[in-house]
Amino acid sequence: MRTHIKKKIIGFFVLLILAVSVIAVNIWQKNKDSVIATSLSKKADISDDTNILSYKGKSYRRKSYVKAILVLGIDSTVDMHYIQDAGSGGQADSIGLIAWDTNSDKLNMVIIPRDTMADIPVTDLNGNIMGSTLQHITLAFAFGDGNEISSDFMKESVSKLFDGLNIDNYFAMNTSAIEKINDAVGGVDVVIPYDGMQSVDKSFIKGDTVTLKGNMAEKFLRFRDTSKDFSAMERIEAHKKYLRAYQQKLKQFKGDSIIVDILNDIEPYSYTDMQKDMILKLGACAISDDDFDEEKIYVLEGENKKTELYDEFYVDHDKAMNKIIDLFYTKE
Repeated sequence: MRTHIKKKIIGFFVLLILAVSVIAVNIWQKNKDSVIATSLSKKADISDDTNILSYKGKSYRRKSYVKAILVLGIDSTVDMHYIQDAGSGGQADSIGLIAWDTNSDKLNMVIIPRDTMADIPVTDLNGNIMGSTLQHITLAFAFGDGNEISSDFMKESVSKLFDGLNIDNYFAMNTSAIEKINDAVGGVDVVIPYDGMQSVDKSFIKGDTVTLKGNMAEKFLRFRDTSKDFSAMERIEAHKKYLRAYQQKLKQFKGDSIIVDILNDIEPYSYTDMQKDMILKLGACAISDDDFDEEKIYVLEGENKKTELYDEFYVDHDKAMNKIIDLFYTKE
């Protein structure tokens, strides 16, 4: 299965934490028949008890009250409740991990760049698992069925990336949800961050404040200058600003009826293993968390590498684990 890398971004996740942006990418599937363990750096030791982490000679216990919620933006417009053949269900082009402190009702998010190289499961065209390979993490979703199996593949890949962190739940949605989510709050006010965005909308002039309505939201979130290397990484900063602006707009609504309406509107274009009451609690937390801002959205640090065909991103494992430990673990 081979696909092309240079596609534009799609923004998602405002429903849950109102969280990340979508980066739409297609890349060639390589090393299909090999099994390569992720070797970005020395990994921590995980005990049989998945709540215990040993890292650099120290032991940490998982905070049971901090939930790890994986949110995914899928490059597809089909009804997500239909089973898709392997390779046709879209890719997880935007990946965010929410740390939801249920004691304090505070939120943090870790954004995983779409070009992150990670150990992912691979299957044949019939969906039979062939092993795993070091590949762009976005492809893990594509090797599944377009909903449950795909999401489980993403959970496994993200868990491995963070040395066995248990992922509690996932929520995936596709591109058809963007306009509905944006317009549910009457549009979102943003400052245009980059030169050149007027090429997709004449009102997108750098420094101007624009209210995004209708398909303007998708245009704003998808824009990047593909003539520049690693433009998707630069674009993440704009998405962080959008998320914050969306949350501020959402805070104008009282009660959870707005979340219920959004859930109903995007139901065909989303898939989750979360119960509705849990989603409503998370949505209410996103509305009420006055401390949530761009500083609470952490983008993985690491090294960008340009190959002959693709952009690749290699996570700084130590920095990533320091953040994961801070959010999800406490010292034994």
